[in-house]
Amino acid sequence: MKRSRLGSCAALLGLVLLASAAPASSQPEIADRAPAGTVLDNFTFVGHSPLDGFNDYGDLYAHGDFAYIGSRCSSTRQGGDGVQVVDISHPKRPRLVGKLANPAFTRAEDVTVLDLRTPSFTGTLAVVGIQACFGSGHEAEVVPGIRLFDVTHPTRPTLLGHWDLPQGTIGCHEIDAVQRADRTVLLACARNLVDHQRSNAADSLHLVDATNPAHPRTITNWTLGANPDQGTGCLANQFAHSARFEDGGNSVYVSNWDAGTVHLDITTPTAPKTVSTTKTIPPDEDGDNHSMTLADNGKTLIINTEDFSPGDCPGDSTLGGWGEVYLYDNTNPAAPAFLGTFSTPNSRSTRTDGSFTDHNTEVTAGNQFFSSWYSDGIVWWTLAEHGVTQQRGHFVPPPRPDGSLASVWGVFIDTTHDVILASDIRTGLWIVKPKGLNHF
Repeated sequence: MKRSRLGSCAALLGLVLLASAAPASSQPEIADRAPAGTVLDNFTFVGHSPLDGFNDYGDLYAHGDFAYIGSRCSSTRQGGDGVQVVDISHPKRPRLVGKLANPAFTRAEDVTVLDLRTPSFTGTLAVVGIQACFGSGHEAEVVPGIRLFDVTHPTRPTLLGHWDLPQGTIGCHEIDAVQRADRTVLLACARNLVDHQRSNAADSLHLVDATNPAHPRTITNWTLGANPDQGTGCLANQFAHSARFEDGGNSVYVSNWDAGTVHLDITTPTAPKTVSTTKTIPPDEDGDNHSMTLADNGKTLIINTEDFSPGDCPGDSTLGGWGEVYLYDNTNPAAPAFLGTFSTPNSRSTRTDGSFTDHNTEVTAGNQFFSSWYSDGIVWWTLAEHGVTQQRGHFVPPPRPDGSLASVWGVFIDTTHDVILASDIRTGLWIVKPKGLNHF
């Protein structure tokens, strides 16, 4: 890809200025108690921030006393809202204090933050995935990829570097970052479905060496090698939706939708080796592999399906209800064995007044499971031996003024403050505490 040097410098300068720009001085009013219509089943309300009012927020991450909430591309405002930086040192009073900027007509949907000590950088790094707003009419003008910010002082973020995908592509749908024991910093970029469909052979996963965050470089391009439009069920596609590092950065799990969850051994990052491929078909009728995590020191594999069948394919009874969580015994990582599933009453239904599928799941050290579940909010559940699951409670933000139901996208277990953070697509950051669980 060739770009004007002047244009590249101007774009980088613009991002630096935007990244360090102070937010509006006025702060939205913060409620002292849960708003009317909030569901608090075995949860206690702690705090809420509507953020900057963009009303199209993405995933979230917390580090120390700060939460970072991504943004998407709304129908009225085509991207460019950055990652919101919120001071949560007093969880009852979350305070918007800054923003990590992204270019116009792009979304900064996924973010992760980690402390680093390398020969080139010592401090706190925020890694942000950048995607073009497809359908904006400006796709060819933007450069998607990954942006890296120094957030050692979160209220004064600085853009350190960027890793770019070709101009005109859509970008990294989800990203992850890890520092390995050898101090190498690896980034993962899972490519957007649209890129797979356009090329039919797009690289599914990129591994990037960001040990020097100012000069990240590609070290591996891994390809799933599956036709993106030859899947199963309602959304019949095969593509790398997300990637997550495990085993201290010696493994990465790539969620490839209908093609399954692929566990790659990246002990040698330049030569990934497939350890296993776990497909939810059967017993699932749709087979969506949206994201994953591990529990019980890696002995349990959790696959989130994000199945929208009742909403996307109404009337097709063969596709069942909404998405649920699939559980596998991962004692032998080369051959995960199906244990069972977890779902909510709404996800087993075909009601369509909201979206009742799981999205992401995070797990405490004590094996308490918390899932973001769109209109079911945050669901707290547990796993016993032999795959037996039990729901312990759930929190749902109140309906919006227009009557539409909540749509919780992100979940984060904040061990610094012993609270659960949730990002609702329209209403911003919510902070709650599970009853009886004092320390995570």
